[in-house]
Formats: sequence, structure tokens, C-alpha cells
Amino acid sequence: MAVSILVDKSVVPDSGMVAAVLADSYPLWDELVTHVNETYPNVTEEWKHYGKAFGWTFKLISKKRNLLFLVPLESCFRVRFVLGERAVACAETANLPKEIMEVIRAATPHVEGRSIDIDITLHEQLEVIKSLLKIKYEN
Repeated sequence: MAVSILVDKSVVPDSGMVAAVLADSYPLWDELVTHVNETYPNVTEEWKHYGKAFGWTFKLISKKRNLLFLVPLESCFRVRFVLGERAVACAETANLPKEIMEVIRAATPHVEGRSIDIDITLHEQLEVIKSLLKIKYEN
């Protein structure tokens, strides 16, 4: 897991802190969080501290199902999610960028699925995440 730039357990992050560390990437973070809240039912947002080696991660959960984990990095953020094998099969036919499919194919399959990490710095990457999230949710 990537080390979040926000590591102090005694300080729960807020949107101002995230905006400060993400800088120009913050509008992408905000757009993704808004999209998830508007698209999926009963979304819960939760900051979770995974120890000083990993720091703070922002979780988006729908009906007790983890949708996405967002990890604030310096000037960008990482999206982490798990795709089950049915979702991986659907992704293969979804006309996703070659680089994204390479990440998915390279991810080690586990019982719960394949853990995928994608760093977000561009709007185009965000659109891919939205597509993958739809595939994940429907499968």
C-alpha cells in the first residue's frame, strides 16, 4: 500500500488538508467523491488510519461494500479498489486504455479479487476509474 502523505494519527484529515496536499489534483479528488455519492446508494465516507507506515486513507463504502480507497499523495492521489474475476472479465471487453488493462492483468488474483492501484493526475484517468467502478459495482 502506498504511504499517504497524511500520516499523523492524531489529526483526522479534512477537505482543507487534502486540498493543500493535492494542489492541482484536488478538483479530481472532489469530482470523484461527488460522482460516487451521486451515483451509488447509501455511500458512507470514512477516514481510516492504517498505521504510521501507511497513514490515512479515505474509504467510500456503499451498503457495507468497499467501493474505493483514496490515498492522498504529494500533488496527486492513488485510487485503490478490488475487482472480482467477473469484473475483470467485463473489463477485458470494455475498451479500456492498454495501460490500465496491463495493471489489471498484472494484479495478483486473490479470493476477494485483484487489488488495483491507479495514481490520478489527469481527468482522463478519472474517467477510467468511473468506468471501472461501474463495472465493479455491476459485477
